[in-house]
Order: sequence, then C-alpha cells, then structure tokens
Amino acid sequence: MRRLAHDRGVHLGGLTGTGPRGRVTTDDVNRAASMAELPLASPVAAPGTVRACHTAVTEVEVTRLTTSPDLLACLVESSVRTVRSVRAATAEVVRTTVSVHGPPGGAPRTVVNAHDLGVQGIQRVLGAADTPLNGSEGQASRPELSVHDLRGTGVLFDVPVLEDSVVVALSFGDVVDRPTVVELPDGGRGIGIGSFVHLALTVDEHLAGASAARLLAQVRQRLEAHESGRSS
Repeated sequence: MRRLAHDRGVHLGGLTGTGPRGRVTTDDVNRAASMAELPLASPVAAPGTVRACHTAVTEVEVTRLTTSPDLLACLVESSVRTVRSVRAATAEVVRTTVSVHGPPGGAPRTVVNAHDLGVQGIQRVLGAADTPLNGSEGQASRPELSVHDLRGTGVLFDVPVLEDSVVVALSFGDVVDRPTVVELPDGGRGIGIGSFVHLALTVDEHLAGASAARLLAQVRQRLEAHESGRSS
C-alpha cells in the first residue's frame, strides 16, 4: 500500500480508510490520486448539498502590518501562494482567482490571476473598480479562493463557508493589542504591546493533499515573513 501511495503521489496520513477498522484500501489511494488530477475549482454544489470540509484557527502577530495598508493584501498574497504550492505538488497548473469580501457593507472584489501579482499588485486591484465574475473571463473567472475581512465587526474571526466554486476560504477579524514578549536592542527580552489577528481557514476535504491545519500553517508562515520584512 505504501508503494502504491508513493507511486501515485498520495499522502497516506491524510486519507480516511474505508476498509475494515478504518484501514486504507487500494480504492482509497486510487480515489485520492484521481481527485488530485481534478482542476482546483469544484463544480457548483446543487442547492441543499452539504460539502464536507475542515476548518482550523490560529493567531499571528501583525504589529508592523497594522501600521500600513498592506494587511489585507498580504493575507490575500499569502493565501494564494499557499494554495498554489499545494497544486504544484500534483504538477497541476491552474489560474487562481480570489474573491475578497469586506469590510462590512462593501461589495466583493475579484482578483483574477492573483498568482501573477505581488502584494502591491493585489493592493492596486483591490483599490480599483470591482471585476464582475461573469465578465469576459466567463467561467475561468469563478473564484477558487475567498478571503473575508471582518475588521470592524467586533469579532475575532468567523468560520468561513465554502460557496459555489470556492475550495479554500480564509477569514480574519478585528486586530487586538495585548502584552507580548519582545526582543530588546541589547539582545535581551522584555514585555511590550503587540497587535494580533486570528485567522480561520476552511478547506474542501476533496482538495487532495491539503488539510486545513497544513494550509493555515503555511499562510501564517508567509504572513510572519511579511511582518518581519523577510518575504520574497
């Protein structure tokens, strides 16, 4: 079984077995490998259909990013790069379209081909006129990723829901200040005030090779790189 999983590029630890006592079967491995060959965008679910998904939550410091207008753009960029890295593992090349929601009361904005943009490019698109999902891009413009900006609502985070073609959704809420350990100029450590934000990520369980915890850890790492100025 391990040889089959290796040959087909399937991670056994991420599979739910359908055999006796939950054992992973050959059919389970082949099914997971087949799912990895599907395009990132999932078919639109029929009305009333419940999609199986998983959600993970984490906290990350954004003290520097909160003093600039880049927080939302950095989160979008970090999410796009993370989703692309998962698809690259299956040698699949896909376009990444992102639907960005919020702040509250605003219309959703769409970033087409977001994988071709850096933080500044994403920021420019978000500040421009909305791009309609049913424009000249047609079916190719349907978002695979959604980011929900809940700042100003008084909540830390909300569990994002996967809608239509979206297979990964990220939400974040109000930034909060609290005491934290900081590095002092003399190399020592002290107590200072830091700004933190909670991230919640939901992923469709059929996105091969991707668990909510794994994806969220990668988003957090990229956001921390932006926070420290080490992003590339």
